[in-house]
Amino acid sequence: MNRKTVVIGLDCPNNAIFEEWLGRGLLPNFAAIRGQSSRGTLTHHKKYSNQNSWIPFLTGRSLDTIDYWISTYKPKSYENSNHCLYNLHDYPPFYAVKDKARVVMFDLPVAISDNVNGIQVAGWASELNEIFSASEPPSALQYIHEKYGMDPKLEGALSFYNKDLDRYGLSYRVPSSYDIASLESFRDKILASTATRGKICREFLQRDDWDLFVSVFSEVHVGGHTLWHLSQDHPLAEMSESFESDPLLEIYRAVDHEIGLIAELVGEDAELVLFSVDSLVSDCLENARSLFLPEFLYRWNFPGKAALAAGDADADVPEARLDYPMHWKDEIWKLRTDDGERELQSPQDQSDNNDTFNWQPTNWYKPIWDRMKAFALPSVADGYIRINVRGREARGIVDPTDYERTCTEIVARLTELVDARTGRPMVDCVLRTRSNPFETDSRRSPADLIVLWQEESPTDVVESPLVGRIGPVPFFRPGGHQKQGTRIDNFFMIRASDCSPEKRFAEGSLEDLPATILSRMGIDVPAHFDGKPLHLVGDKEFAWNG
Repeated sequence: MNRKTVVIGLDCPNNAIFEEWLGRGLLPNFAAIRGQSSRGTLTHHKKYSNQNSWIPFLTGRSLDTIDYWISTYKPKSYENSNHCLYNLHDYPPFYAVKDKARVVMFDLPVAISDNVNGIQVAGWASELNEIFSASEPPSALQYIHEKYGMDPKLEGALSFYNKDLDRYGLSYRVPSSYDIASLESFRDKILASTATRGKICREFLQRDDWDLFVSVFSEVHVGGHTLWHLSQDHPLAEMSESFESDPLLEIYRAVDHEIGLIAELVGEDAELVLFSVDSLVSDCLENARSLFLPEFLYRWNFPGKAALAAGDADADVPEARLDYPMHWKDEIWKLRTDDGERELQSPQDQSDNNDTFNWQPTNWYKPIWDRMKAFALPSVADGYIRINVRGREARGIVDPTDYERTCTEIVARLTELVDARTGRPMVDCVLRTRSNPFETDSRRSPADLIVLWQEESPTDVVESPLVGRIGPVPFFRPGGHQKQGTRIDNFFMIRASDCSPEKRFAEGSLEDLPATILSRMGIDVPAHFDGKPLHLVGDKEFAWNG
């Protein structure tokens, strides 16, 4: 086996911002390591749920061969629940190599796995605001909590019960994008989390009982979601004047500092691998999928009625407001109409029922799904539409012979939906997942239609000739993910004796990175991997397998 290997991931840095700040000398430790490393590019295509982004790295499997849905839906009961990446068991993580390597895995977004010889810690400071902490051995997490404390973001966290996992977890509260004091406090918690993560990593690295150390800085992801508008172009960018410095840059620089300390600590005694997964951008999907789509379908189903955010399409579009201090879901709930009060289920009631999608307006329409010809399913990516088909759903309305016509009508009406401020069409395209509503492939999306939205600018108010105006409404998270089908180029760099800036790794896909790591450690790549080891250009030692 080769020497020890340290693998550190950056969760969702924006690639353009990262390169800009790197070029301006604002990330000196990344720059220094890159100047000592061989680099490569890992392409990744978004597919359905943005939570899939980690799966190729964790499993070595391509998203063309494995699907993972963020939510479940049961047509016979109209029940849905929020799935969790910690439930991923179809394939083991790449470091589950039994006695071939002693492993320390700290805080990757994955469940504790069998066949790992070493320490595994999950859920200390996840990007997800559903935290299910666990470790193997159990004493590892207890030790971390006693010495370093819990993730600072969990201060005042809410406890909730997850039916899928049959266990309780903790949820930190995402601050309002309009509440400067809360944003400042949350920024400080992210910075504290970054520093503590670095300390924990360095302690484990100084032990001598590991061959492979794997961790990730998820704070870049959290900061991108919540602080984007205080750093980058966004309709709320004027709020950045309330900050003395760029809070997103502060987080990137804090991570850069910790990476520098880790790199200095391991020195030449270990191979150092740095990589990124996914890329955050200005959010254009949250309001569209979580509010505009379900309200559009409500009005399409019940002409003349509105449940949320009724606007006057005959009046000028109101000026954007900056006074939404409460949590997004609470501000949206305040915009309910009399019809909404009667027919929707409140987020508080859903929270009391341990419904983990209580934060998303899509879910509030659940009590009337069985009365609608089509309804929106909760989603964390694109817009999901389910047709209420007779014989498939428990109380279906749409005759199977009308399935195709209903889909066609919805698509036609959705294409009329525009941003009321710019006139820009809201829908990029609508994908059909099945031609037959009774297709039962478990790998197929529960949605019949997947709506891909425009991504040119965030939107707070929309309208169409059919449903009128929806909004204005507040923005939730100013930074977000990209729609299905988007190509993302992630970076990786390896500092090792055979690597140098003059050599580059052959371009590959995200699932090639775990294969490359194992191969360079002298461990056989598992047969179920889709990924192949990447070679250094001009170097014959690490040629493609197969």
